[in-house]
Amino acid sequence: MGTDFQQRLARIRGRVVEVVRENVSLKTENLALAQELEELKKTIALQKNALAELKDENKLIKLAKEMSMSGSDVHDLKIKINELVKDIDRCIDLLNE
Repeated sequence: MGTDFQQRLARIRGRVVEVVRENVSLKTENLALAQELEELKKTIALQKNALAELKDENKLIKLAKEMSMSGSDVHDLKIKINELVKDIDRCIDLLNE
């Protein structure tokens, strides 16, 4: 009976050692994954900023294209600007009431 007990105890100790090794391995893997996650979050933030900058640049390019129209288009642009100014004036008048 003593040897049976010792064999069981040896198996339990062996299993505990395996579990401890697996635990250490999983903790190391978890740490590596946490670091990778942080790096990916930083990359996403940088890409969001770059996307916002590109959108702003695209708006400016579109505006520049509208401003560099031919002579007849300049007249249309002036009319649009005048309409916008009138709309702004109407809004200001409404706010002042």
